[in-house]
Amino acid sequence: MNKLLDVKEISTYLGVHPRTVYKWKNQGKIPYIAANGRIRFKLDDIEKWLKLGNRKTAIIDKILKNVLTISPSLIIDNGEGGQKVARSKRLRRRFPYGSIYQRRDGGNWTIDFRTATGERIQKVVKAMTWQDAHEVLKEAVYDSYFGHHQNKQRVTFERLADMYIEDHAKTNKLSWRDDQRIVREMKKYFMGRSADSITAQDVERYKAWRRRQGVKPTTVNKSIQILSKLCSCGVSWGYLESNPCRGVKKYSEEKFRRTRVLSREEESRLEEAIGPEYLKAMVKLFLNCGLRRKELFQLTWKDHVDFRKCLLFIRETKTSRSRYIPMNETVYNVLRELHWSRTDDGLVFRNPKTKKGYVCIRKTFNRACKKAKIENLNLLDLRRTFGSRILEAGASLETVRQLLGHVSVTTTQIYTISNAEQKLQAVSLLDPNRVESGDKSVTNRRGQLVSYGFSVN
Repeated sequence: MNKLLDVKEISTYLGVHPRTVYKWKNQGKIPYIAANGRIRFKLDDIEKWLKLGNRKTAIIDKILKNVLTISPSLIIDNGEGGQKVARSKRLRRRFPYGSIYQRRDGGNWTIDFRTATGERIQKVVKAMTWQDAHEVLKEAVYDSYFGHHQNKQRVTFERLADMYIEDHAKTNKLSWRDDQRIVREMKKYFMGRSADSITAQDVERYKAWRRRQGVKPTTVNKSIQILSKLCSCGVSWGYLESNPCRGVKKYSEEKFRRTRVLSREEESRLEEAIGPEYLKAMVKLFLNCGLRRKELFQLTWKDHVDFRKCLLFIRETKTSRSRYIPMNETVYNVLRELHWSRTDDGLVFRNPKTKKGYVCIRKTFNRACKKAKIENLNLLDLRRTFGSRILEAGASLETVRQLLGHVSVTTTQIYTISNAEQKLQAVSLLDPNRVESGDKSVTNRRGQLVSYGFSVN
């Protein structure tokens, strides 16, 4: 392409006001050519500038807003300049994205615009009034940027986000309030955008915007995951052609992943430091069952505890999938002692002051950790400790997955560090100075094992 465009043509092509073009020219932001005292723009240079300057998305957004949202200003040209093929008395109605005109009074309407590739289109359309021709122009401009859209509904991102929360999250996710909170931040960033105008580049910019706010990479990844599901729903419901999150790379979480587990010695100190009996019982269940916090708080004697079969039946889970957890001797004794002191079949753990279930025990737990001089420990670390201990005891990864309630073993593998004890035994076989201890081979130089640990959700 070697075509030269003037200021008016390049402003129409870019979807901006001519004054903006002059501003970019004076600031040296746009490539131009000075020819005989006039400013001209080479289309090839503009295309390269669009790619290097990342202006394409903004241009499409402006076109989209002008075409679909804003009632554009109307300029009537009474024949001064313009195409020679048109008569001097014609009325040309100009819009930021094109124009319409009649070759003669009462004749057919012609639309005039430039496509996304810069090609100029002039086409006679069937329209009785200029309003009808204007609608045809808008659809033609939209089609040139986004393809055919017949039978396709257009919605703003805010509207699609609200539909996602109401029609999907609330119906299928117990943690829909977390989605609602994250989507609220998305709506601030994508405010005013049409859902089908969002590109993969926009998603990358959203990632960078969240990081500039000081948000942790793990939280940003969670936002991208929810945004991807939101867009997938938009595709299924007919509002989007494709998911813009597809192919967007998430941040690596390796260096941010927690691997804190509770040692046996720390467990003894913590048990001595805990004052309330209910907290002592909760900690024992966390360490021996691997329950999530909400799963523990929602346990009831009638629906979840089966002393005859020595099983805990977990119904309302994060993944909406029920699971059984066998009781070991510690759990059985703790729950049996609690049950003997109760006269109802309600909640296993109930606040004696409010007569309702617990919502948060963080402050009480943190006080106990401080008293026991245990640092950097939270309730989720107890669930991780449970998984670590049973895996070190020889349980398979699939067994760990089932007990922790993960949807797939892949989820468990993502957060898993290979068993340190098994690795030590393997490499110790190559040490010529190794000594035999029972059926295990250990080295004299490395007598202390590294704790096995992994993060869970």
